[in-house]
Formats: sequence, structure tokens, C-alpha cells
Amino acid sequence: MDIDLSPKRLTLLVLRAQAGDRDAADSLLRVHQDELFGYLMKTLGDRSDAEDVLQTTLLQVVRKIRWLREPLRFRSWMFCIASRQVYRITKLQRQKHEFSNSDIFEEVSETELGDSQHQDLIMQIPKWLDRLTPNGREVIYLHYLEGFTSEEVADILGIPLGTVKSRISYSLACIRKQINHTKE
Repeated sequence: MDIDLSPKRLTLLVLRAQAGDRDAADSLLRVHQDELFGYLMKTLGDRSDAEDVLQTTLLQVVRKIRWLREPLRFRSWMFCIASRQVYRITKLQRQKHEFSNSDIFEEVSETELGDSQHQDLIMQIPKWLDRLTPNGREVIYLHYLEGFTSEEVADILGIPLGTVKSRISYSLACIRKQINHTKE
């Protein structure tokens, strides 16, 4: 079932959901559930964790929707809730098993890449996403695969814009290093 997500229709659905209309809330969740699950799978890398976080996120969206002030920001607001859950899960996992890619990869700034190299690198992101740190996967997925701007990613994750940009740069450098390593 295709649902019209024009700004006017989205605003109407959010307002109806805020007023307690379960059908409107169900429609909003149904429209965004698959892309949210894809984000969670890519950032968490585990189906069970992704399913748990998806369920928790959808419940929180339903519970908190009445506090959303800007209906047109529903999608980024929902991803923000999910990213907080991802952070919680990955923080617990890090406490169990600390790891870092910093010893494996050298930092190369995004600006050092030529335009054609940069585009080639962007096209290979899905293939290498699982090799990044959870923070790197999160920003790369939101920015390149979900199409959020760097500013929106910063807003979703609740981190400074500079942090988003440095994570993107570092993550692209990691992917580039992996690509070069496999060519050797």
C-alpha cells in the first residue's frame, strides 16, 4: 500500500497521530519501518539487535509523538530516537569488547581524493560498511545511504557538525584503505 507522503499529508498524519489516531500512527510507522530497519541492520550488524532496537524505537515514537513540534521533521526525529538506542546498545557492547580501527587505518582527508576517486569510493560504501566502527557506520549510513545532510545527521545524532564531518572523512579513509589493501 503506497501512502502519499507529501508535506501536507505527512503533517496531517502526524497531527492525527498526536491526537491519538492509531491508524495514522500505524501509517507513519509502516511507511518508515523498512528504511529504519535497514539503518539499524547496517549500524548494528546483527539482526536480533536490529529487531530489538526497531521495536523499542517504534514504541517510543508512538509514546512520544505528541511532543514532536515540527511534523515535517518526523523522519529525522524517528531516526534520532533510533540512533540513541543504537548508541545505548553499542556502548554496552563496547564495554564487553573494546576494539578500534585506529591501528589498522591511516587517516586520509576526504579532500585528498580526486572527484572520480571520491565517487568510486561512495559507490563502494555498502560493501565496506561492516568494517567501520559503529560511529562511522552510523554517520556514513545516514549521510550517504539515507540521504540526510551533514547538518541533519548532526541533529539526529545530537553531535556537533564538525564531529559528523570528521567521522565521515575518517570512515571514507578507512574504506579507501581497505579497498587499496584488497587490490594488493
